[in-house]
Amino acid sequence: GVLNNPLLNEWHYYRGDDIRQLPDDIQTLPLGAYHSVVINGRYYHLQVAMAGEERIFLLYDISEWEHQEHALLMFLLIGVVVVLVMALLIASQAATTILEPVRRLTVRLSQLSPKQRGLRIQPEFNDSDIGQIAPAFDTYLERIDQFVERERSFTAAASHELRTPLSVMMGAVDIIEADCPNPATQRAVLRIRRACRDMLAFIEAALFLSREEERSISQKASCEVADVLRQLVDDLEEAFSAADITVKTAVDQPLALRVPESLLKITLTNLLRNAIEHSAGGTVSIHLKGDTLRIRDTGKGIAAADLPNIFERSYTTKAEGTGLGLNMVRRICDRYGWQVAVHSEQGKGTCVELVF
Repeated sequence: GVLNNPLLNEWHYYRGDDIRQLPDDIQTLPLGAYHSVVINGRYYHLQVAMAGEERIFLLYDISEWEHQEHALLMFLLIGVVVVLVMALLIASQAATTILEPVRRLTVRLSQLSPKQRGLRIQPEFNDSDIGQIAPAFDTYLERIDQFVERERSFTAAASHELRTPLSVMMGAVDIIEADCPNPATQRAVLRIRRACRDMLAFIEAALFLSREEERSISQKASCEVADVLRQLVDDLEEAFSAADITVKTAVDQPLALRVPESLLKITLTNLLRNAIEHSAGGTVSIHLKGDTLRIRDTGKGIAAADLPNIFERSYTTKAEGTGLGLNMVRRICDRYGWQVAVHSEQGKGTCVELVF
């Protein structure tokens, strides 16, 4: 029952038969103190003790405190959530504001074209901290401009200075050919003429690859792959013989390409010379079928570790090699959308597949 004392109005005291008024699970509690015991929807602090040989239960109603505590915890929880949401919003806004110049710089750099020269971006970012980074990009752009200008100057000069002596040499070859009927001399003159043409083709290919646009090569040019193959096999006859290589050529049907003959020659010459250098005493088979050309040799093959790098500039497995031949092949193929693949196994040979 309730203790008859104004100071103890919230205290409830049970002993003897009064204990049966309590729930069964409360009646069986061992001696001790219990906090926040729920009885009939209210919260109590419970003390179970012994008075002589009799068990007594003393309960103190703490429902109001518990409700206040729960309300306070809920308030704190809501406050934490609100603070976190506000912090996230403020952080997001701050990040957007701080990163805006970086975003502008990223967009601006992505819009730069390799064809643009003399471009500077610092004036566009003087209104932000990126203005301290932009000058570094401008310095880099200036160095690129200088590099491109040097390359263009060299390309133009090399084109002019190499073409002139080659033209003189070819003119002299014409005179020698007309004045000397000796067959041996005629064969030597023919080789000189072919070498001059190859040099001119190389110059033309180098000029073509040094520019992003294709204006350096006539787009109306065309050539027949089978004819170029026959000519190259004939030109390389001495090299095949010196390496004791048997050449087998098969052309299923003609294939005309709308590309300059010089570029096709450069591509096929590099592939054939590689086959010659690695197939001494073996066989080189050349097969043109549809739009696919396969050059297969029975040489020593290429190591699996070297195969992924053979088209890289300056990469070579030969002590005297420069690593430029196959790189030029890949660059010409990339320009015209040709596909080139190399399949090789050490000791069993190599197959190069070129799809026009």
